[in-house]
Amino acid sequence: MEVNISAWKDQGLSDSEIKKKLVLSKHNLVNSNLSEISIKGANLSQGNLMRANMRKADLTEVDFRGADMMGALFEGSNLTGTLFTGNHMTQAVFNEARLDRANLSGTNLANSVFKWAKITGTVFTKAVMTQAVLTGTEMDRVNFIKADITHGSFREAVMKGAQFSFAKCVRTDFRETEIEGSDFSQADLGQADFRVSTISQTKFNGANLSQSNFTSAEMDAVDFSEANLEEADFTDADLKGVIFKGAQLGRANLESISNLSCEQINLAKIDKHTKLPPHLEVIWEGKKFECKLRQ
Repeated sequence: MEVNISAWKDQGLSDSEIKKKLVLSKHNLVNSNLSEISIKGANLSQGNLMRANMRKADLTEVDFRGADMMGALFEGSNLTGTLFTGNHMTQAVFNEARLDRANLSGTNLANSVFKWAKITGTVFTKAVMTQAVLTGTEMDRVNFIKADITHGSFREAVMKGAQFSFAKCVRTDFRETEIEGSDFSQADLGQADFRVSTISQTKFNGANLSQSNFTSAEMDAVDFSEANLEEADFTDADLKGVIFKGAQLGRANLESISNLSCEQINLAKIDKHTKLPPHLEVIWEGKKFECKLRQ
């Protein structure tokens, strides 16, 4: 059965009456047109809303837990406080939606799209977000702890206070992002792309960043302590206040950068293949080294 809200509205049904009818038919809402609906606080848990159209709907605090919502459309919708825990939501579209304090922990959001969405205090803990697109999103205190965002894209996103600890972000695109006060500790960011990004007051403690790309990135007070940065590329990056204590920089490219000091290098773990700027000289004694300003 394909429910069409427009027909119900034409019949003169109120929002509360429509809400009751939806709750009764929640297990059979495949392909339904629910655009511009207002059903604040409705219980649609365990429902079947595959490919349902909920564009520009007010879904504040709606309970969708355990629902099948593959391919559902939420463009421009208000999803403040909405519950999606454990949902199947592959290929769902959230473009320009508001997801403040929504809970999407444990959801399957593979191939989902969140372009230009506004996301504050939202939880994606342990969510599967492989190849998800979050281009241009505005994120404040969003939780991606232990989420799988492999091959995902945060290009041109603005994030403050984001939590990515233990997340899997292999080959994830962070190009041109603005990242402030965030935590990527112990995350897997192998081959991640941070080109032309701006990163400040952010932790990458113990993270895997092997073969990652920070070309032309601007950094301020970024902590890479104990991180794996082998073969990472920092060409033309600004490393102001960056901490490399215990970081592995074997074969990393630091040849053409700004604001890199011997103090930073002496705290790191480099090898004879690490490329350093011309003004720094490394003197080796066996496996030990000392970085000095070149005379």
